[in-house]
Amino acid sequence: MDSYYERKSTIITTNVPLSSWETALYSTATAEAILDRLVYHSYVIKIKGKLTSVDF
Repeated sequence: MDSYYERKSTIITTNVPLSSWETALYSTATAEAILDRLVYHSYVIKIKGKLTSVDF
């Protein structure tokens, strides 16, 4: 990730809201550090709607 920082585009998807990363990662400091790096110069797109999955 460090080699791409401010040089290339990266898409990250999650079903965990950004406000819940602290709980998901069991650490406020870790969540803040990761989110600080990820959301700087970024676009956050929230998609609302019914969750669907595809069975193969």
